[in-house]
Amino acid sequence: MKALVSGSNGFIGSHLVETLRKRGYSVTCLVRKTSNLDWLKGLDVEFVCGDCTEKETLYEAVKGADYVYHLAGVVRAVDRDTYYRVNFLGTKNLLEVCNETNPNMKKFIYLSTQAAVGPFDPEAKGDCHPITDYGKSKLQGEMAVNSFKDRLPVLTIRTTAIYGPRDKDIYTYFKFLKKGLRPVPGNVDGDINLLYVGDLIEGMILAAENESSSGQTYFLADEKSYSWEEASDKAAQALGVKAINVRIPRWMILTSAFLSELSSGITNKPPLLDRQKAKEILHDGWFCDITEARERLGFKPRVSLEEGLKITASWYKEKGWL
Repeated sequence: MKALVSGSNGFIGSHLVETLRKRGYSVTCLVRKTSNLDWLKGLDVEFVCGDCTEKETLYEAVKGADYVYHLAGVVRAVDRDTYYRVNFLGTKNLLEVCNETNPNMKKFIYLSTQAAVGPFDPEAKGDCHPITDYGKSKLQGEMAVNSFKDRLPVLTIRTTAIYGPRDKDIYTYFKFLKKGLRPVPGNVDGDINLLYVGDLIEGMILAAENESSSGQTYFLADEKSYSWEEASDKAAQALGVKAINVRIPRWMILTSAFLSELSSGITNKPPLLDRQKAKEILHDGWFCDITEARERLGFKPRVSLEEGLKITASWYKEKGWL
């Protein structure tokens, strides 16, 4: 079987490529000329240069692919148009090329996010209410995928926060912990879902290989949810440090986000924290229901938060990041 992976050089994509190769898949990695390929070094894969925002560059990559895993996207951007261009138009371009050149493929898998739905709301009854431009653009990507249901075997995976080796977001948090600080956002009392990257990959492949998954949307997350305090405490334990719990007030998070945006305007680089990301951090309800994935796919997370954080911390130490 042949699989094409967009976003293959990233945190999640590189783990997916490794697992697919271990399972005997022939893998084509769609990469840009400027992509950092460090995490793909030594893997027996084919590289094809292309950009999802440039449709004409995608045809060669798609040829002969049985499975197309579309992970390429932007999580942070300097403006709204970039989210739209990459997360929506890029997805639409890849779908169109698949339909034109490879309509008999087995599955097109789109990696989305809970941000496309918004925080859990028991009154929403399945309606989507994203609260950021990122979430809105990922929802537009989902809509593009669903518009091809009658032409291609498409599938959408929505994830909660993913962590594991190579993840730079949780690495930033570990650096605070190593300094003896355990920052927790103030005025946020709701629980959050997390998922170890290895479990996400297992779930994605399970869904892709399931013959009944076409046209479906599945949430993938850990079966347990945690408060910010619980999650941060487990992270400190995994790192083997004692850290002081520091509640960051709402105004300080928003001010930091604003200043980060000002700096971004000068450097023209996406800020690590902007006001939209701050809005997500300060909102309750970042958890979801994985019943359908469990019952229809047999999905069951195998790595607990404690174990996953220990694996991640050990990897950072081995690589000299910490």
